[in-house]
Amino acid sequence: MRTPHVVVALIVSSLAGVATGHSAPCDGALRDEADTARVNIIDAVDGVGTLDAWRRVLDSGGTIGWAVTEYNVDARSTFVFAFDRSSLRVYRAGAFGASTDPAMGGCLDDAVVPEAVIPWSHVREIEAGNWVVWFKLREPVTITSDRGKRKKVDELKAYFYGAPGGDLTYYYNRDYVGHIPFWNIDVYEIRNLRGVAVGPNDFQRRLQFILARAVDPGGKISLTRKGRGAGW
Repeated sequence: MRTPHVVVALIVSSLAGVATGHSAPCDGALRDEADTARVNIIDAVDGVGTLDAWRRVLDSGGTIGWAVTEYNVDARSTFVFAFDRSSLRVYRAGAFGASTDPAMGGCLDDAVVPEAVIPWSHVREIEAGNWVVWFKLREPVTITSDRGKRKKVDELKAYFYGAPGGDLTYYYNRDYVGHIPFWNIDVYEIRNLRGVAVGPNDFQRRLQFILARAVDPGGKISLTRKGRGAGW
């Protein structure tokens, strides 16, 4: 008569192992690697070391979290994009409490429920713009913000916190006129007084490059880039 109880106990124990077995241990080393993975892209240093940090976190079963503004859902709310080996997960910032710090340590608590889990096979394109990165999806997902905005989207449009920004750089069209020997200067004629605004898109391109090689080594996700300009 006791056999059914034994079987039930074994099943419960097995399911518990499935629920928690994939989580990476949140230790100092994993946190440091996740921090390097983010900061090196922001600071534009050590591309090889940056990619190694991403791979070490993901290969350990960990997650690299990044706070973002997701414009296609709610431009006035903060979200967390969490990158792991199999998927991109989208969370409300409020799901982590008063701060997104718990999402930055290289692993996430399984008790925190994401708004969307997007397998990398469902991401058809990653596009780097001047200010944002687009993730274009094969299937739409529904995401709710902390302010209660709920949207069904097939494209994520994210500004990553820490991305360099600020002033635009202007380039002017000019023609060489000649050289004044006495002053030792070159003279140019400006043909376009408005100039051409150029956005700070280097960060987005670095993130696109590293992310694609970390999660899509087979090159199945299309990578595109916006032309430099004042727009997105």
